[in-house]
Amino acid sequence: MRTNGRWFGLTLLTAALCLAACDSDDDTPGPDDAGVGDAGTADAGGSDAGADAGPTDPSSEQGDGVSRESTVVGGHSVDRYTWTDSRGRPRTVSLKRQTSAGNGGYAVQLTYQVQAGADWRTVTVDGTAGGESGFGYFVGHELYRTFDNGASGTIAGLHGEDDSPLGYGFAVQGSHSAILPGSTSASHTFTTAYPKWGTRVAMPDVTANTPAALAAHQKFMVPITLRWVFEKGTDFPRLDTRLDLGEAVAGQLSFDMRGPYGVVEFADSDTQAPLSNVQWGDTRNHFTTQAPVAGSLTTQANWTWNEPIGATRKYHSLLARHSGTGVLYELGLVELKLGQDAGLVYGGYSTNNGSTKAATGRALLSGDFSAGEWPFQSAQYSGLNPNTGVTGKKFAWGSSPFYGSALASVYFNNDFSSPISAFPASKALLYRTCVVLGVSPFTDASRKSLTRTVAESASPSCATAEPL
Repeated sequence: MRTNGRWFGLTLLTAALCLAACDSDDDTPGPDDAGVGDAGTADAGGSDAGADAGPTDPSSEQGDGVSRESTVVGGHSVDRYTWTDSRGRPRTVSLKRQTSAGNGGYAVQLTYQVQAGADWRTVTVDGTAGGESGFGYFVGHELYRTFDNGASGTIAGLHGEDDSPLGYGFAVQGSHSAILPGSTSASHTFTTAYPKWGTRVAMPDVTANTPAALAAHQKFMVPITLRWVFEKGTDFPRLDTRLDLGEAVAGQLSFDMRGPYGVVEFADSDTQAPLSNVQWGDTRNHFTTQAPVAGSLTTQANWTWNEPIGATRKYHSLLARHSGTGVLYELGLVELKLGQDAGLVYGGYSTNNGSTKAATGRALLSGDFSAGEWPFQSAQYSGLNPNTGVTGKKFAWGSSPFYGSALASVYFNNDFSSPISAFPASKALLYRTCVVLGVSPFTDASRKSLTRTVAESASPSCATAEPL
């Protein structure tokens, strides 16, 4: 087993360099984006409602509280799913279809209803415009390594490639379950392949020096399956993610998993809604920022990261305040384990995990609390600054960066480690997330988001049918 001192040095280097490494792929698709799977072109968010948009009269299937129709949303050909939630109100998710004019496999619009007095109002979460539009595609960062020639970086970078291209640019194959008159659930499955660089010879310890010679490396095309599930009587759809590592052996690879990933306007399509607060629950602790609800989140906000997670499901939430009404909206993800699911390990090395700003004096995104120390991709890549609120809403999941390796445990800091099944015997990595949308109950007094409430619930209102 590695010593804490060695692990400390490596992980601090990784955290310090991760701001550049982790965000370099977040702005444009990588060189392989349009060339994986079926032929297709990288979709930059433009209209694809042309010859492949489907029939003039959209095909549809109607079940008991759940339905699907092929239609056009925001210029995109989609399969729109509608279901009735726990209060009998309709919710929708529109999944972009693969067409000759653009790749698909992710949500470009989501809607739900909120009560306004005696009436109900539909909230539209939009992801139809912009370079990283939509939500639910896959991204995974390769481990930032030290090489035997003294250099550092990613293996993909040595080969002139992006170590973590955006999955929305990859061609997919999609299929959906048949919705019969008595059906109370529906699912839509997308498959693709994602590039991951590793070593030709497995490394027992990927934190050791990696060979820098190009001939020592191998590129893997990892099959990925994504399944959206919608179920009558539940509020939140589920998105299952499965990676097949069958072409590798333990120790050839090392990467994290940031899918579901994307950018949407989730505050009632208010593009000027400023970020209010961030919360997450990683494998060790709850984290929450302490910005006033009526204010905006900046790097100077107080934060706490020392409340033990216990048995709470892992989660991540981003809150934004509607610039016109002041309503606090929320987008979140909650891990949902079904059956024998093992789940993932969430978090990397950070001396801040287990502490607070009051105890350390460290500001968010300072040299002592870098973007790479955040276990989930969140406001750290949305322009967060010391003085003014920001409106960027990049949001994603996250995991330890050692999946695919042969490691049996990972350290969060000098006094906390966690076992990890980085390369399961099944050679498959599977995890499930509930996509949480709604008006947040977060207040200056309670500091508890809707997503954390769902994570702490004994029976969260999330689809459990048709597991991948």
